Amino acid sequence: MLDQLPELIDPVVFAERTSHLVGSVKFQRMNRLSEFLFDKEGEMKVDLHFYKEGKVPTIEGHIEGHLNLICQTCLQSLPWDVRKEVKIGMVQTMEQADRLEDGLEPMLITEGKVSFPGIVEDEVIIALPDYPRHAEACMQYTNVEFVEPEKSEDEPDNPFSVLAKLKNTGAQ
Repeated sequence: MLDQLPELIDPVVFAERTSHLVGSVKFQRMNRLSEFLFDKEGEMKVDLHFYKEGKVPTIEGHIEGHLNLICQTCLQSLPWDVRKEVKIGMVQTMEQADRLEDGLEPMLITEGKVSFPGIVEDEVIIALPDYPRHAEACMQYTNVEFVEPEKSEDEPDNPFSVLAKLKNTGAQ
């Protein structure tokens, strides 16, 4: 297993050479992912094969690891395991993406080299929940006490009652 996978790769060339990358990518190398993380320590294990399926350069394998997300309810650490199966078909146009066979996720390649941690990061972000939160109620983690506001007697029950009074008196 490689300690340091490359920063930039040409995935089409990797596919033509039938390459195989196994190693880990540290969270510090994935900037967009960091906004979802409670702590930035850790890494994702990567096992990806690059090959050609017909004329389509393809990436297939899996990405797995353990993250500590930020719970969107209590803002505390939420342990989350990711195991993402990957099967990507590399295309240069949207028309090619439309013609990909089922089961292949399109990846638009416009230039030669792309960020390898960026590919891993995209797949991890796709695997995250839309709204990460604890399964149990998060009230035990917060110090906020919810209190029903008291109603004063001067306060009208209906917010439109003031408008009704203006209408009846003809005041402008």
